[in-house]
This record gives sequence, structure tokens and C-alpha cells, in this order.
Amino acid sequence: MLSLIIVILLWSDLAIAQSRIVIPVSPASFAPSSEFRVTVDSKNVLVYSSPIPVAFCSFDMNKPVDIVIKCLTRDVKWADLRPLSSGIKPIIKSDSTISFRITRPGQFSIEINGTIKIPIFLFANSPETDKPLRSDKNVLYFERGKIHYPGTIILKDNQQVYIEEGAIVVGNITGKNVHNIKVFGHGILDGSYSKQFMDSCASVNKTNGYGKFEARGGDINGLILLSECRDVTIDGITLYNSKTWDVVPALCNNVNINNIKIVSDNNSDDGIDIVSTKNIRITNSFIRTKDDCIALKSHAKPSSSTEQKLSGRHPTGQLAYDQGDNQLLSGPFFPVDSVTVKNCVFWNAAWGNALEIGFELSGNVSNIFFIDNDIIHVESGAVFSIHNARRGIVSNILIDNLRVENADQKLFDLAIFRSVYSEDGTRDNVEAKRLYLNGIWDNVLKVTDAEKESHGKFRGYIKDITLKNISVVDGPFPFSVFSGSDKAHMVEDVTIENLNVCGKEIKDIAGAKLYLENTRNIIIK
Repeated sequence: MLSLIIVILLWSDLAIAQSRIVIPVSPASFAPSSEFRVTVDSKNVLVYSSPIPVAFCSFDMNKPVDIVIKCLTRDVKWADLRPLSSGIKPIIKSDSTISFRITRPGQFSIEINGTIKIPIFLFANSPETDKPLRSDKNVLYFERGKIHYPGTIILKDNQQVYIEEGAIVVGNITGKNVHNIKVFGHGILDGSYSKQFMDSCASVNKTNGYGKFEARGGDINGLILLSECRDVTIDGITLYNSKTWDVVPALCNNVNINNIKIVSDNNSDDGIDIVSTKNIRITNSFIRTKDDCIALKSHAKPSSSTEQKLSGRHPTGQLAYDQGDNQLLSGPFFPVDSVTVKNCVFWNAAWGNALEIGFELSGNVSNIFFIDNDIIHVESGAVFSIHNARRGIVSNILIDNLRVENADQKLFDLAIFRSVYSEDGTRDNVEAKRLYLNGIWDNVLKVTDAEKESHGKFRGYIKDITLKNISVVDGPFPFSVFSGSDKAHMVEDVTIENLNVCGKEIKDIAGAKLYLENTRNIIIK
């Protein structure tokens, strides 16, 4: 423990730090890696271990840099550096060192001896150009060389949270109906205690100071949870080991997320959940989660609605959600509209999907653009999925220039069905088990032919989908499925253009390994 504290304090070049509540790190949260040692231009970089298990490190660069990774516990004969689109070829030496040059910032996964067991992630950042003043009254400044335990940070208008490189913040960030807010820096937001913060934490109040902490039990359903906010920026930070959804803009407008890194492996740890939000842009980011990397959902409506009937409460106690199970909140649900995800790297682990629209689609989803992204692993599930389990209309979706390196099960999965999350679903475990459709989808329920008409009123639509310039560049060739629920609720008007699998162009349904049911106008060209 003492050695760990010394290592962390070496980050800081400050002789005397500003007064903050600082508590020594828990070994369960952070520890230096015993697997790897890393130098950048011959300078040591602190490498974290984690329970995922992966190791990771972060550094800034403004010119090409030479990386040397020393593997301390394994005899290295091979290393895969992903994404493969980087074109970087590591050199392996007999002393189990791996060396290569990075010419520009990015996020990389280095995997040893052909396995995904304990890889190391390198996060190379551009130098910060907008570092705030510590004296700025609108900035919550978490300085380097310390581990801070603020608990819940509640944002107000025009406020910024700055996590300096070398700082660790254990807590969560939330805001309700606030505008012009920013969370940034090259430090770490630690979600290890996001289910229940420790008694020793403090809470940050709206006056920018530390106040009395009240022990919080139960779920905190968002490491960064923003509801009914506008003009939001999240930039540069690493989100680590969340026990719940990581970044959740709900009913927000104009959200910009850039260069964030999410490293997690817990149940329901979705990376970014876009809930009934419009005008959002996600760029240059890295997401490794056990559940969905990105998920779009349209099942929220604002607290100002006079028609809502709460079947559950939002973590801030401010929003109404459609919980399904015949408890649909009346009135229109806010849509998801105008989303761009560009130049990102995704690793989806044990379940979920890399890029997901669904399941909770009470409102419409449209104008969604995934452009120029790398999928380095999908261990189970789909690379891209639309799972419409409610009445929403999903339309005008574009996937363009997608590179898939390893997907073990499905490539594309577009389906309309009844699920436990549907209005005509059930949250009764016994009934759900009895109705469970034991197939390629989780939490999907059977509907007999005789029942389809009665259940049809709860179904939505999937249409106007374009999947172009898709390359499976490595690994197996996964199958795809397009499945409507019935003849009135089809998956329709889908175009697959320029699908390439390990150098082979695919021009027909059979060659695409595509299963079709209740579909119309599916074109491969």
C-alpha cells in the first residue's frame, strides 16, 4: 500500500497541493500493473492494473513517439496491435519487449500471444489546450497526484468539472436541467463504488465546496448522468470500472463527447446510453464494456409532463420512463434524433452488442450515422443491432466505413419482437422463463401464430437502413439476421453496399450469411 501511494504522489510536481479531501487508494480500486512496464520516448509511464482484467496507461503526445512495452510475466512470441487500421506493426524481441512508433494520438489495444487475456490499452492524447484556471469559480478542479472521493457531483449552469492528468476521482456526476456544462481533462473517473459509495466520501454541492456526505445505498444508474440538459461537452477523461451505465444523456440537446475512454467489465455497464436525446456527436473515443458499447433508447419523457404515470423512478427522481409490462406512460415519448458516432474503437465483451439501437423504443429513432469506426472485438452478440421491442419507428440509419476485426456471433441483427422490456412483456421471472424464446436474442419472448394479431398493436417498425463499405478484416465471418415480427411490422428497405469479407466481395443473400423473416426490399449490391 505504501509503495502505491508513493507511485501516485510521484505524478504531482506540486510541493503543496490545494486543500481537498484525499484518502489513500483502495487496493480493490487501483494498483500498478504487475504485467507490464511501459516507456514513451524512454520515459516511464504509470500502468494500471484492473479486475477486468486489462492493464492501461495514458499519456500526451505532440509528435511521433517510440513505445516500448516490457511484459513481466509472459514469454512473448506474438502481439496483435489493434485497431488493425492503424497499420502499426509491433516488433517483438527475445526479452519479451514489444516496440513500435505512434505518429498521432489514438487508442490502442495490444494483445499478447494470440489471446485477449490481459491485454494492455494505450491511450495517446493530444496535449490539452483549454486547461482551466484553478481560481475559476465555475470550475471544480481535481488536481493531479491525488485520489479524490467527492461522491456525487451535482452540476449547475455554466459549471465545469476538470480532472487533471494523474488525478483519480471516485464518484459520479449528475445534472438536471442545466446548460453549458463541461466534464474534461485527462484524468480518471472511477466507478468502482458507484453502487454504494463509502462513508468516507464527501459530496460536492453547488457552491463548489465539499459538504457532508450522506451514505448512499442502492443503484446509481449512470456514472455521468445528465437529464434535460443542453450544450454539454465531455472530453478526454477515462471512465473506469463502472457498475452501471457509464455516460447517460437523457432528454438532452447538443451533446459533444470526444476522446473519452471507457474501461469496464460489469453487468449493465453500457458505455454510452443515448436516451431520448437529439443532436449528439461522439468522436475519437474508445469503449470496452461487458454490455453494449453504445445504446440508443427512446423511452423517456420530461418531468414536466402532466400525463405521466410513474412505474419507476429515474436515478435523479426527475424523469419518467416507460418500464413496459403494461405500464406504458401515456403521451408521446421523446425521440432520439441526429446522432453521429465517428472515428471510434469498440470492444464488446460477454453480452450485449457493440452498436445497439433498442430495446426500449417507445419513441422514434432517426437520422443516426455511424461513420469510420473500428470494431476490434464482439465476443457475443452483434456488431450492429436494432432491437425494436416497442412501438417506435426506427428509420434513416447509416453505417458507413465500418471495419470488423473479430466478431464471434452476429454481424447485423435487425429485429422486431416481444421482449421482457415490451409493453406486452413481463417482469415476472417465472412467466418470463416459461415464454423465453431460446435462440439468438436475450430476453425475447415467444408469440404464437394465433397471438400475433393481438400483440401486433405493441410492435413498431424498422426501415430505411443503409449499411455500406463494411469490411470484415479478420476473425470469423459472422452471420446476420433481419427479422420482422409479422407481415404488418417488417424490417424493410435495407441496402447493403460493398460488403467485403477478408478480401472477398459479397453480392447476394446467401453469400452474406443472412437469414430473412418478415422482410421486404432487402438489397445487396
